[in-house]
Amino acid sequence: MHRHLIFHRRGDDLHTNISISIVDALNGFSMEVSHLDGHKVKIRRDVVTWPGAILTVPGEGMPNYENNKVHGRLVIVFDVDFPKNYVFTEEQKSKVRDIFSDAKGYFKDGAKVYNGIDAVPSSQGRTVVIL
Repeated sequence: MHRHLIFHRRGDDLHTNISISIVDALNGFSMEVSHLDGHKVKIRRDVVTWPGAILTVPGEGMPNYENNKVHGRLVIVFDVDFPKNYVFTEEQKSKVRDIFSDAKGYFKDGAKVYNGIDAVPSSQGRTVVIL
């Protein structure tokens, strides 16, 4: 059995990663994903999609080993492509700040999180908080 370049199986679930643009991540999107057998699976998100967000599609995974009429889920993890080497003008920066000024309730004041981890155990048994 060979490994597939796009999909991998975990039990009855079929996992994949999909990269989307930052514009699609912020505005929502719809797309079709080509499944292993070539059929198209339509997906849609109308909310902000953050890097690492997971979308599951029931019944689009792999057949169950004991009952091939039962299928697992298609599990999609999203990567978000940010612009590289792009410098915003002051006017653009101001517009971005204005857009997100209403979203302050969604952010923790002063919190800085690295890769989803806000506390890392140290070697001396104490917890080091990353700021």
